Amino acid sequence: MPYSLDTILQLENSTDFNRLHQQFHQFNPLKVLRVDQYEIRHSNVLAWLFDPNENHRLGSFFLRKVLMNLVTKADNEDKINGFDYLSFLHTSLSDVVVHREWSTNGHGSIDLLIEIPSLKTILLIENKFHSAESEGQLDRYLTSVTTRYSEWKVLPVFLTLSGEPPSHDAYWMLAYEDVLQIILQELDLNKETIADSIYDFLNYYVALLEEQLVEDENTMQMAMRLYQNYASAIHLIYANAYQNTNRQKQIELREAVAVLQELSSTEREHLTKFYAKKSKTIDYIFKMGSNILYQSFLSFAEKQKLPNHLYRPHAKVPNFISPQWEPYLENMEKLGSSYWIGYGMIIWFSREWNQDLKFHVEVGPINYTDRLKLLEVLRDQGISFRPSGMLEGKKYTKIYVATTPVSDWTDTACVERAMASLVTSSGYKELETKVLNVLSSLYTTVTP
Repeated sequence: MPYSLDTILQLENSTDFNRLHQQFHQFNPLKVLRVDQYEIRHSNVLAWLFDPNENHRLGSFFLRKVLMNLVTKADNEDKINGFDYLSFLHTSLSDVVVHREWSTNGHGSIDLLIEIPSLKTILLIENKFHSAESEGQLDRYLTSVTTRYSEWKVLPVFLTLSGEPPSHDAYWMLAYEDVLQIILQELDLNKETIADSIYDFLNYYVALLEEQLVEDENTMQMAMRLYQNYASAIHLIYANAYQNTNRQKQIELREAVAVLQELSSTEREHLTKFYAKKSKTIDYIFKMGSNILYQSFLSFAEKQKLPNHLYRPHAKVPNFISPQWEPYLENMEKLGSSYWIGYGMIIWFSREWNQDLKFHVEVGPINYTDRLKLLEVLRDQGISFRPSGMLEGKKYTKIYVATTPVSDWTDTACVERAMASLVTSSGYKELETKVLNVLSSLYTTVTP
């Protein structure tokens, strides 16, 4: 692509760029303190919330809600047997002791270790806000804690930004989305009794988490447009900002890195100053625009001839429904924008912590009577899923999951082939046919 420094001025003058930049630069004292950038500072906030005796004067609400969330979370369903979780409802948790950076005597430090004497339980929390787990880390931590607290029940938790599964089967899953919802609920229900300073602090922390977790469609599309229209400027600024790092090796930046060598020191200094002022905006545009999953899914959707209204190329979880199912799903309860693309079933891809591509098929939160009937017929057709998915109150039930390795996550064509292999596999084709038979038996098609 042609590189010109003029495009940087055009980018700076763009209405979309300035609107996006304004969105990323709203005042938040926690961002001033760089809490959003460092995992250890998130652990400090969580330790404060977990401790019932801290000066937030909220008692044990956060600890109790996290414990109940762990038990009711579908991903942890296979771990609750033999666990006295009903005691979470009434036991006083005022005797809790919260440890930060708990030493494992030469095997690293555990982010959060919480002693709950009244439950004779240890909550071991490994916090991964942006980082990934290192080899054998979870096993070493669990071994150290079970050895030290041999008479206690140890509940190991893997807390991540996007809800990635841990490599160790004993660990329970918790996501920052869960943390966000717990805090939001407390702010909503008890606003009048929370001290103003605490209320403001928690609102700032909520805003910080939402910036990381909530990527609305309009913001992503704006970033995509900017990337498409000003790719050369974005590449040049980004490559200059990450000199002598692995980020410069990304395939999209190769040409920009070569162009940088031809620029004068003064020109490069201008790029450095521009990035210093607009770093979050530039990083977000580059992340969205160069997103391999997004780009690969667009290619996948085109080759699979998916109608535009049946898919969304989301940056993290691109999703679609089978065109074969559409005539019947049209007669199922519509869910609107609150659930994916509005149909009562959805299919999506995600990138896993171990770099596999994962494929999901799910029944959504339609009316419980209809959900139960649909799930019963699916089960009778030999489609297996967790029994708890049929309970009243459950909103989401996965009926199919498959994974495949991706050899090169910098190659769009490679990821697209992995997507195609999952939808053409015998396992998915069998499921697609069974679901089609079930839907056709329960719902009549819409007459054109």
